[in-house]
Amino acid sequence: MFRILLLHIVLLFALSSNAQQPSFKNFKSNTSPYLQFNDVVIFQNNVLFITNEGLFKFEKEAIVQVLQKENLSKFIVVNKQLFIWSIFGEIYEFKNKKLHTFPFNPLLSKRLENSIINTVIYNDSSFYISTIVGSQFIQVDLRTETIKTLTQFRQNPYFVTHFDKKLISGTNQNTTKNELAIYVTETPFFIPLADENSNSKSNVIQLKDNTYLFTKQHEVIRFNSSSLINRIFSEKNIEAIHQDHENKIWCALNNGGIIVYADGNLKESNSTRYLGNQTVISIAEDALGNLWFGTSGNGVYLLEKNEIESVNSNTINYKTPHIFSNTNAENEKIQSKFIVKNLPLIKEDTVFAAFSSPSRIISIKESLPDSISPIVFVNSIKINGRDTTTLSHYELSYQLNSIELTISGVNSNKSDLQYKYMLEGKDVNWTYSVSTSVYYASLQPGYYTFKVFAMNDIGTWSITPAIVTFNISQPFYTSIWFILSWILLLIIVLFIVLFFINKQNQQKNKLLEEQKQKILFSELQVLRNQMNPHFIFNTLNSIQSFITKNESKDAVIYLSKFAKLMRATLANTKRQKISLKDEIDTLRLYLELEQLRLNNKFSYEIIVDDKIDVHYEQIPSMLIQPYVENAIWHGISTLEGKGIIRVQFLLEKENLLKCIIEDNGIGREQAMKTKKSTSTSFGMSITKERIEILNSLEGSNLTIKVHDLTKNNKPAGTRIELFLPI
Repeated sequence: MFRILLLHIVLLFALSSNAQQPSFKNFKSNTSPYLQFNDVVIFQNNVLFITNEGLFKFEKEAIVQVLQKENLSKFIVVNKQLFIWSIFGEIYEFKNKKLHTFPFNPLLSKRLENSIINTVIYNDSSFYISTIVGSQFIQVDLRTETIKTLTQFRQNPYFVTHFDKKLISGTNQNTTKNELAIYVTETPFFIPLADENSNSKSNVIQLKDNTYLFTKQHEVIRFNSSSLINRIFSEKNIEAIHQDHENKIWCALNNGGIIVYADGNLKESNSTRYLGNQTVISIAEDALGNLWFGTSGNGVYLLEKNEIESVNSNTINYKTPHIFSNTNAENEKIQSKFIVKNLPLIKEDTVFAAFSSPSRIISIKESLPDSISPIVFVNSIKINGRDTTTLSHYELSYQLNSIELTISGVNSNKSDLQYKYMLEGKDVNWTYSVSTSVYYASLQPGYYTFKVFAMNDIGTWSITPAIVTFNISQPFYTSIWFILSWILLLIIVLFIVLFFINKQNQQKNKLLEEQKQKILFSELQVLRNQMNPHFIFNTLNSIQSFITKNESKDAVIYLSKFAKLMRATLANTKRQKISLKDEIDTLRLYLELEQLRLNNKFSYEIIVDDKIDVHYEQIPSMLIQPYVENAIWHGISTLEGKGIIRVQFLLEKENLLKCIIEDNGIGREQAMKTKKSTSTSFGMSITKERIEILNSLEGSNLTIKVHDLTKNNKPAGTRIELFLPI
């Protein structure tokens, strides 16, 4: 018995599933596959479409263009005439495959400038036009070709009115009441709106049971000629509504496909969604009972009559999907997004109206407004799937970022409650739902405030929302201190790497510098050693001259001074620098020897600045002697008359010594003409090389300046200025 029962359940489910999978045919224009189908109409057995590129029709299983015209919006069928109006309010008659304009179109377009048209209807030789933006409601009388402004319920943001049972809805701006004004009989009445005042597209139709449907954004209100019946919310904004020949109600959604209420009652239990998340703009039914759905960018869908019949409320048996599930399925059961009033059964003594479902009778008396605002609660909270103690505030780590809340409300009667909620910090708009379960997954670190309101059937919201706050901390690796620590660590590592690289470079440069200095020291030592033979050679020539002339006494004196000079020179050669006193003593011995050699042909003087400590200050050895030698040999030796050589040591700056070697010889120009000067002085060339090496070796700025002295515009000697860092 159990097996038979189980088999029946499986078969029923299979039949139910098959019944809920109607087959939609899709058609697109071969020339423009991404058209926006603003409206569909069945006219003279033709299926016509208004698109963003003009007028098209369905012909031989294809969408073909009839005429090209931009900015067309909707069709209006009047008896055997077809009218089309544009987004600017211009009205055309479509006849013989052409658009025929009306003479008042320029005036009408100017009147509707900066307005967005909501609805256009035709009655008794007049068009009635309502707008979304601009708060205009006008009558265009074709007989008198006049345009009149109508006034309807200026204090209400939305209104529904009629002209000879033809319905039109519109909006008003700068209103004071948040109510829908309804004027379908002689006595108007008002229904509170769930949302705050907001100008948006609205639709209104009369159903076959003589009730009405009004839609704006995601709110759907069902009412009769005197009161509210019930209110629901769709998942997405509603673009169009239609009731077919089988009393099924179809809603076209923006980015939500279509929703069908199979038995004509707006209840969540018999609603099904098709066409995924496509934007459906228009719906029409042809004479055969086929339904046409125009989309934005995805062509036209055809649902044939036999497929429509498969959409049967008696076979719907699906579980409610999770409210926050994300699915691209063509067919999705919608329950959690709709709110339906449980209508009371009629009593025997009450006035009643029969709906399409014979099993349900609505009591007008018992459908009275709820006078008390409902109260809303957050019953339980799960974090990462685990139950927690219900608190008003939670401090959570970044890993605890999935939150599930269970909400409920208390109302003054047994009517269903509907909710709107928002998670501030994540949601931008309110979410409307009948589900009592709310789920947020993978929340980013930050501060969130969850707010929820409950609303009863007449649109009275709870005064105070239920509020829960969540603070999800940043991961430790995104905190400022962690980032700064990493930056500091990277800087330290980079510094260490650069330090070692720099140290290696320094060691490398040091080795290169040491090798360079060794080479320079060797070259300098060679040059100093070259100075000694040069000086000795010149001195021995002088002694030889004395001996040749049998001047033995002078030769002995000369030899004695020469011996002293040799000892000093040999001692100085071993040192890179010597004291200024040693340099002066050596220089004085050399000048005395040259005086003897030249028979006192010149006199000399050595002057030292009192600020200079000759015992402390040091200079390179044998650096001044070559310039003194050059002054004697090339300036004084050929001078007619007695020569003078003056050597001065002055303190130019705190660390700069200025040495001046001045003579009154024949001058450089005359010396170059003599035979002795045809070759460069060996001592001078060696000294020049030594100065270059010393500057390179010590990084010093040892410089030499040469001045030619004149007297009465005639050569009067030479002055050498030698600047020595000390």
